[in-house]
Amino acid sequence: MIELKAKKKLGTFFLDSELKDENFICLVGRNGSGKTSLLNIIAGVYKPDEGYVKINSETITDVSAEKKQVVLVAPDSCLPNLDVDKHLVWGAKLRKRHIDLSGVAEIKKNLGINYGGKVSKLSLGMKQRVSLATALIASPKAILVDEAFGNIDNRIEFIAAYREFARKSMIDVIFSTQHAEDSKYADHLYQMEEGHSIRVH
Repeated sequence: MIELKAKKKLGTFFLDSELKDENFICLVGRNGSGKTSLLNIIAGVYKPDEGYVKINSETITDVSAEKKQVVLVAPDSCLPNLDVDKHLVWGAKLRKRHIDLSGVAEIKKNLGINYGGKVSKLSLGMKQRVSLATALIASPKAILVDEAFGNIDNRIEFIAAYREFARKSMIDVIFSTQHAEDSKYADHLYQMEEGHSIRVH
């Protein structure tokens, strides 16, 4: 369960949002509506001027980014100098998680990662697949996806597969998008408008 009640002034922009849900959550809204700012509050990139962030009823507002057990994946989140297979387990090793190689192979197969080599040589969509899979394998409490589904081929099918892996691993996911159709497999949908989050379902 991810809970957020936060106010934050960022230049001339004012975020005033609430969210309380679990499983697979979609934030939809146009550029500048506050999606990234909301995710950055949860991830700890920004500290709210007022309010709190909770994961599974534990307040993490003032917990350091390294200890929040929250992973933020943006389109440019990859580590370009690593090989694909090393990248996939990098987050798990950093968090001292047990690495189940058969589980890694299953994620690779179902998320369409059938390539190797340096991450820097991959297309943007391939890089995003690797970054998103790396986040799953690291097994945090929550994964925040900031428009990182956007350049993936067969995007809707990928989102469905990603949701299934997150559900099995009991990881809450919030993903932002400008495309309403991306919410097809979301358990909950929020519309972002001018810094406000409006719960649709």
